[in-house]
Amino acid sequence: MNKKGFTLVELMVVVAIIPVLAGIAIPMYNADVNRRSLQEAVDTLGAIRDGVCSYAAENGVPPLNLTEEQILATLGVQVPQSLGPAGGRKWFYATIDGTNGGTQVGDYSVRALGGAAGNIGPTLEGVLVLCIGTWDPVNSVFTQWRWECPNNATVAGWLPD
Repeated sequence: MNKKGFTLVELMVVVAIIPVLAGIAIPMYNADVNRRSLQEAVDTLGAIRDGVCSYAAENGVPPLNLTEEQILATLGVQVPQSLGPAGGRKWFYATIDGTNGGTQVGDYSVRALGGAAGNIGPTLEGVLVLCIGTWDPVNSVFTQWRWECPNNATVAGWLPD
């Protein structure tokens, strides 16, 4: 007699393997989703940083603190108004001048703040992402830019070098 089909043991092995695979795949998927959400902020911060550098090259000083509305008006950079699943903003952008109007050596930060968990997810909720430039008032230039995420080491590891 020719038997066809699976034995109970074979089916039990398959049923046992599925949760193991899901336990590996789901966290990897969630990390990928978070990295893509973070990439939007990184791209926008890079565009704002380039606008700040252009402004400083034209005016000899970096712009003062800028809100999202002022970023467009002053730098010509459109800040995305990306909405999350709950209908709220994913990221909020601003700049902070720590150079005393370009008169002293200091840090100039371009920042993005993650929105509510329902819009950006629990990993990026309230996360502060910074692109910080060091201002040289003698030569009226930024000497370096660096990326930081002071309140989340995992997200900091996803930032550009």
